[in-house]
Amino acid sequence: MKVDFVKLSPTENMTVIVTSPVEREKQLKTGTELIKYASVNAEQAGFLEKPKNAGAALALRMMAGEFCGNGTMSAAVYWAWKNGIKKGESISVPLEVSGADGVLECEVYAVDPENGVFTAEVDMPLPQNIGMGVYEIGGKSLRLPTVKFEGITHVIVPADALGGDAKKILEDSVYSVGKNIVTDAFGLVLFDEEMMEMTPLVAVRSAGSLCWERGCGSGSEAGGAHPAEKNRGAPPLMRLRQPGGIIEATVDYDGEIENIAIKGTVRIVAEGRAFAED
Repeated sequence: MKVDFVKLSPTENMTVIVTSPVEREKQLKTGTELIKYASVNAEQAGFLEKPKNAGAALALRMMAGEFCGNGTMSAAVYWAWKNGIKKGESISVPLEVSGADGVLECEVYAVDPENGVFTAEVDMPLPQNIGMGVYEIGGKSLRLPTVKFEGITHVIVPADALGGDAKKILEDSVYSVGKNIVTDAFGLVLFDEEMMEMTPLVAVRSAGSLCWERGCGSGSEAGGAHPAEKNRGAPPLMRLRQPGGIIEATVDYDGEIENIAIKGTVRIVAEGRAFAED
């Protein structure tokens, strides 16, 4: 079958959004095909659907039904671009997103729309749980911060916990770690809290995918939520450096986490039509 798509780069977390209708039962298979190197080549895929809420401009469902902060910002940027936002303008885009209740508001600012450059900021769904878990990684039993969201869980691994070849160790351990995680999607986030640097490894079991992401929205939220919970407060702004650039996380804390927002650069890099098995 043919599908129309737009490819975006939110902090280089390459995202394909399918803009033509695809039935729910076909989305996982179609998305898995589209993100392959031999197809559109991306780290993740989502599908635009008709919103159920009259207050939403559009609805986004990620291919495995998970929540995705970068996907949310990408969909909002696409909508703003299609609706003619001009350079220097900003607009709040209301949208429904898989893994999040109700309608989210994403603020889009047009940096250079003629060349597809925008910034976006969204208030994220709050974590369902912030706690500690014990995982076997690289022959070690490690007690690590674990942040659970609807549809995705992130395990935060201190950058100095595994030694020199930490990325290889995590790749080899990812599915044994996954045995202790209930969500279909999960991430192992190498995090240097002092330097505010993170490198996210994300797996989606139903898609059979495993990817070192260049930037991760929900991973950034986890990177902001854990220090805030641990320290009973957080810096008002955390600039989290990732391989693809910086995602800003803002945490509002007053005895508990009240709100977390992420902000980053989103670029539109391609629009077209692709083929996938029906």
